Amino acid sequence: MEKRLKAEMLVVDDHSLILEGICRLVGKIPEVVVANAVTSGKEAAELIAERDYDIYILDVGLPDISGFDLITQIRELNENARIIVNTMHEEIWIVNQLAQSGVNAIILKSSTVSELVNAIRSVLQGESYTCPRFASIYEKLHRNSFEILPKEGPTRREKDVLQAVAKGLNTHEIAKLLNISENTVETFRKRLINKFDAKNAIDMVMKALAQGWIVVE
Repeated sequence: MEKRLKAEMLVVDDHSLILEGICRLVGKIPEVVVANAVTSGKEAAELIAERDYDIYILDVGLPDISGFDLITQIRELNENARIIVNTMHEEIWIVNQLAQSGVNAIILKSSTVSELVNAIRSVLQGESYTCPRFASIYEKLHRNSFEILPKEGPTRREKDVLQAVAKGLNTHEIAKLLNISENTVETFRKRLINKFDAKNAIDMVMKALAQGWIVVE
């Protein structure tokens, strides 16, 4: 009986320990073999240009080349490539971008190891997969059940702060961007949380997005 060929995989993650962990995990899946594993986007881009892999596992938060640019490069060469994103980023704009990226599976690093195994097995069978945590964040982000603001909406300056928070900027960065003090930024932040009746900053941004006060690029 002819031995079944294994699916060849490219793994990209700038954290060596995580890369090693993924390779060990894949080594336990009989149907798959890691053909190449690299820690930089540049190395990944060169390999992607040279050959076609069966499966790609990518982190989008690479320091030199965006993982989203690698996804685009892969899709330009093979629109049917099976791409798994494995990332620690749970920011709203990243969640939105991932959902629209056309990848085959999305795993958050805060999930259990078994989720990555599930993702690999799913894409091998031609199915898509998202880990429960990502699905929950995305569903909450796009749920249309938020109440309309009971009082006045955010002021122009508050919307500037709100937009900056949505982009992931911290208090110091917002203060520098808007040329205001850090205390003023915190005052705006607390006022906005109260206006949106939000539990925290993430909940505030989700409600602001759902109600159309801000947009995520």
